[in-house]
Amino acid sequence: MTDKDETGNKNLNLKNTIGLPVINSAGGLVCNHSHHILLMFKRGKWDMPKGRVESKQSKPEAAMREVQEETGLDIDKLTIEGKLVSTWHTTRHGNKKYLKKTHWYLMKYDGDDDDVSPQIEEGIVECRWVPLSELPAYRALLKPRINYVVDFWHSNLAYVPRN
Repeated sequence: MTDKDETGNKNLNLKNTIGLPVINSAGGLVCNHSHHILLMFKRGKWDMPKGRVESKQSKPEAAMREVQEETGLDIDKLTIEGKLVSTWHTTRHGNKKYLKKTHWYLMKYDGDDDDVSPQIEEGIVECRWVPLSELPAYRALLKPRINYVVDFWHSNLAYVPRN
């Protein structure tokens, strides 16, 4: 079955245009009580925690699990504040290419800054809390999709009055 628009023409959405199987992923932009964001250093770039949504798991559950696994944060001190945006990129597993859609959530962490433990087996060598004032120094080594998520948060939600 093909997707068709109201004129009967095949829809040219991203999934149909690229023609790759889609993997759903979920992750988090994590802020602490000082309003710093958590970045992880992996394969020469700064990134944020994310990973595949497993079967029978909701996207928010997957995001929480991935943040905990990749950063070591205590899941009992982690809360989802809401959905941010979704990003798309291509990836490869074995010899097969996929289109990966990542659902990003804004998360709050109510714990200490040294509560991190990078998941070394996943290639994560460091987790670091970054103040907004220092964020420009990280931009050149942020993956483009991470820059997009951070920009969305920074432009729309970073300066919301705190309780």
